[in-house]
Amino acid sequence: MNENKDLFRITFLPSGTIAWAREGEKLHDVAARAGVNIARPCGGSGICGKCRVRARDCVAPPTETEKRVLGECSLLRGLRLACSATVTGPGEVFVVDEVETKGSRILADLSDEAVQWAPDSAGFGVAVDIGTTTVVAYLLDLEGRRVTDVVSFLNPQIPYGDDVISRIAYSASDGGLRRLQAVLIDGLNEAFAALTAKNGLSPDAVTQVTIAANTVVQHLFAGVSPASIGVSPYRPAYLAMPPLEAASLGLKIRPGGYVKLLPNVAGYVGSDIVAGVAATAMADSPAMRLLIDIGTNNEIVLGNRDALYCCAAAAGPAFEGARIAGGMRAASGAIERVFLDGDRLVVRTIADAPPRGICGSGLVDAVAVLLGAGIVDRRGRMVAPDRCGDPWFCEQMDRDPQGIVRVLLTDRAHPVHLTQKDIREMQLALGAIRVGVEVLLERAGIAVEAVDEVLLAGAFGNYIDHESAVAVGLLPPVGLKKIRSVRNAAGLGAVMALASAPFYGKTHQIAERMNYIELSTLSDFQKRFVRAMLF
Repeated sequence: MNENKDLFRITFLPSGTIAWAREGEKLHDVAARAGVNIARPCGGSGICGKCRVRARDCVAPPTETEKRVLGECSLLRGLRLACSATVTGPGEVFVVDEVETKGSRILADLSDEAVQWAPDSAGFGVAVDIGTTTVVAYLLDLEGRRVTDVVSFLNPQIPYGDDVISRIAYSASDGGLRRLQAVLIDGLNEAFAALTAKNGLSPDAVTQVTIAANTVVQHLFAGVSPASIGVSPYRPAYLAMPPLEAASLGLKIRPGGYVKLLPNVAGYVGSDIVAGVAATAMADSPAMRLLIDIGTNNEIVLGNRDALYCCAAAAGPAFEGARIAGGMRAASGAIERVFLDGDRLVVRTIADAPPRGICGSGLVDAVAVLLGAGIVDRRGRMVAPDRCGDPWFCEQMDRDPQGIVRVLLTDRAHPVHLTQKDIREMQLALGAIRVGVEVLLERAGIAVEAVDEVLLAGAFGNYIDHESAVAVGLLPPVGLKKIRSVRNAAGLGAVMALASAPFYGKTHQIAERMNYIELSTLSDFQKRFVRAMLF
């Protein structure tokens, strides 16, 4: 008996993966079920236009969303959006926008803060920083008191949504929560196997694991629904959880081994930021420090040993490339630096590869340059091409097929543009972060001049140019000497929590001390936000 008699056979190319689909199913859902990684920067909302596939006979006519986002020329070439196109019959689908798993830049470096080691530890453990976009796992020789090795990879949940809001939505679908947990556990098991094999060990040598992650991703790891985080008042199912048996999660370490989840503070301030606060000793110092973790999620902490204030700034995934015309992750070919050489704009790409798009650090540089050159004004308006007074930029400016003003950042052989719409997306991201910093300063009762140090955590914070970040308003107007990158602070906190039981206990104390402020509940939030969008 043919179990697939009511299903259509879909072959995804170039991988050749075969999937079975029901009539009316969206291509993205069919691909995800089959393990085909189609990009999903906007979570399938039909905004970004970056889940393109090429399909004709097996899908329904283009939707209004596809007509608006792709345009007539692209549709005539057979391009469709996987988040919108629905299956009508068997056929082949060529994936244009595949999730990149190679060449991505992932920050695994730890800062120089001293790790506290428990004197009686033995065996091996793995400390893991699970980000929305990337995962970094550190192998620790507990008896030898050293970090032996590290492995990093893209979070395998990305095909189900680039941001946590998208993953919350997907987790509510049929089998979604189980699938999101399973792909992450499988990815971790592969990483653990690679770490132990490379160092001549058996996976059984690992006796314990610590996990630092944002609250949503930690829920998904634990197999707990994050649905309550997605609706007001954004409360998670738990903030702290006792150690879990690794086997109950499907993690392949020594039988009887366990997993410690570092504590969370709120729905959008997770154990990764708690780990960072603990690792940088913010809670122990009299110095007033501002810790900013800019990435797919944006968490901000201000304080010292007397008090700690924190918030989450819903800046969206603009810095990861979503909703930016030429946006992409920090991978080979991404523009990571933009600067003026005389009167000409120069770009540098990751791996010195031909330009394919622009990542977050390049975006910040590009906007700073355009502001300085007068191409963009304080309100974020880009000068019209026919009114540009700069001869060189005048040659680089035109309008896209929708009439939106844009600037060509590269040569015409490898065109990457920055558009007026991109500037607006940047303003939205900046506005949220600036409101967050402003509110924390007010709650602490201090002016920005009283901040002794600004700490930048995470990959984006470690690769941006500090001067450009201050120029566009991403960072507060403090002296550049006050700004310091602390590399993977969340990873360091996870390492220290594995190396020292007292430090693990300290993370719980810090989480309880952190005063969380929900920005969306502020009566004047909208006024603050509009004001903060100005450059």
